[in-house]
Amino acid sequence: MPTIFGISLIGFIQMTIGAAIVIFILVKYLNRLKENKENEYIIQNVHVIAGDGSELFHQNVYIKDGIIKKLTDKTLEIKQVQIIDGTGKTLMPGLIDCHIHIQGLNNRSDKDSDRFIEEQIPTIFSERVLPYGITTIKDLCAPKHFIYKLRDQIKSGKIIGPELLVVGPNFTSPDGHPANTLGRNNPWIRKEMALEVSTSEEVSAGIDELKAAGVDFLKFTYQGGDYWYFDEKLQIKKLDKALMKQIINEGKEKGMLTTAHVFYKEDVRELLEAGIYGIEHGILDEQIESDDDIIRLWKESGAHFVPTVNAMTYEKEPMRLVNSIHNLKVLYDAGIPIAMGTDNMLEMLGGDVEHKELAYYVEAGLTPTQAIMLATKNGAEHLGVAERKGMVKPGMEADLILLEKNPAENISNMQFIDKVFLKGKIAYSQKPIKFYDLPGYTYHDDVKTISYESSDKKITRQVDVSGYVAEKKIIHTVTHDGLEWSKEIFTLDTNLSVLEWHYHREPDNTDITAVKENNFIHMTGTFKGKRQDKKLKVGDGLWYQQMDLAMPAFIQSSLDEILFYSIGTGDNRGAMGLGEFAAKKIGEEEVSIGDVSYSCVKIKFVLTMFSWAWSGYYWYDKISGQLVQSGESKGKYIKIQYQVKA
Repeated sequence: MPTIFGISLIGFIQMTIGAAIVIFILVKYLNRLKENKENEYIIQNVHVIAGDGSELFHQNVYIKDGIIKKLTDKTLEIKQVQIIDGTGKTLMPGLIDCHIHIQGLNNRSDKDSDRFIEEQIPTIFSERVLPYGITTIKDLCAPKHFIYKLRDQIKSGKIIGPELLVVGPNFTSPDGHPANTLGRNNPWIRKEMALEVSTSEEVSAGIDELKAAGVDFLKFTYQGGDYWYFDEKLQIKKLDKALMKQIINEGKEKGMLTTAHVFYKEDVRELLEAGIYGIEHGILDEQIESDDDIIRLWKESGAHFVPTVNAMTYEKEPMRLVNSIHNLKVLYDAGIPIAMGTDNMLEMLGGDVEHKELAYYVEAGLTPTQAIMLATKNGAEHLGVAERKGMVKPGMEADLILLEKNPAENISNMQFIDKVFLKGKIAYSQKPIKFYDLPGYTYHDDVKTISYESSDKKITRQVDVSGYVAEKKIIHTVTHDGLEWSKEIFTLDTNLSVLEWHYHREPDNTDITAVKENNFIHMTGTFKGKRQDKKLKVGDGLWYQQMDLAMPAFIQSSLDEILFYSIGTGDNRGAMGLGEFAAKKIGEEEVSIGDVSYSCVKIKFVLTMFSWAWSGYYWYDKISGQLVQSGESKGKYIKIQYQVKA
């Protein structure tokens, strides 16, 4: 018989097969070990906000197969799991936003929509949603081609994102909202987002269409009259009352609950009398009190309420915000079921909107744990998923947030997220803020003030650097039409990163002081008359509050790109939040202003979360590093905003 290495051929074959089997078993075992390590966790010694208003301390939480398996203060002895040290940290349920818009409003066709899903949605979820602890969302109106496809891709696992519930297109009157607003100049959006109905037959057909599409709720708009669409005042038509009732009743008959966009008290009354399930936005035209008969009607109806307080910040009528805050507390005290909603537009904004919404609930008079309950347990109950999410307890899906600080002590601690779990897998883990070793910068002795003028000659910026050498201070004063608008005093590090900032804006009662304290910026004062006291995590990052005036050290460095941070002070939803920006050197250009020519380094700024939405361009003198001119992109062109005054 033939032999190999002195072993019979049959024996050698048997040995080879045996070795292959052993290797196969070993590989499977090692893969199983790896799988266990990836999908099983014990978070040890962690403080827990349960979601129902209660708190637990020194808990050990065991997560396996996407489910919370155990929650105990006893030691857990389980092998082959990842251990996460929760000492000093807080674990809470993932946030549930019951009123959100993913959008896609710039799309004008199915093809555009498909491209939006492929090119932008993964980034929106990974950068603007999951890092903020948002694990479940209800989209209240989006193009149907887009939202149904996105829903299916999330369910299949093709796209990693929060659990998505949808309503599909909204019922509305012909020329109602959103047909005559979002779809006014976009026929595709109008067709995709609005069911304009004027007959009973159209209502029935619409309900059947939505049921076949598998939507989670029906939604209609119940508002008419003046409607501010950004800066344009439009007239919208209100849905016929009989059709409103039909949508609610026929929806119930076909196993579907209905929610409604509404702003006015008497419209809310009609909806409650008709048996509506959900009230979106609520009573914004007046303040109600505990003895108002609409409270009795609301309680009897059992209708849920989804406030969107933060969205009222940008309404043209400022009392809508005041009324929204006041009425939220009255309804909460009355025992009305309330779930958090924001009206956030994820195509343009980030998840800090959800954190601001919670802060408004606390401002209204709720405790932080009560506010969190609206965004967790109550949200799950409103969406009909409370049997599997909304609380930290055994048997629940492991949609969880692990925080470095306790939001039950201060709701602003929601910003300090360490990790986010989505169905038991880590969907976000905090990244360290990058440190840059920039050279020190000194203004030339002969430079005392630098002035800039806007392109329309109405705004002047004066930068006083006379105190920089002795005290590392610069003063930035802005005047509008000759009148002082704002004044900032910066105390700076040698690389021009801010150590202390004082900002005074008399016209709108803004007076802010912010100080760098170790890894945080502690900000106090008033912004537009509203008290501020918060800490913002900046780590070792560059705090360039002075933005375009902060680049000289970067200009004179060997680096091509840096990240930096600045607190928003404008009229947008980023106000009083810490934004991350990227500055990148993109070339050199000659800039002529009057008779003076400057050899400049050109820099592009982007807000990292919304790099597609805004770009700023800045030119700095190559030798001095000082700003020469600035502009921002308008389509294919750059519009110059400020230039240095000779």
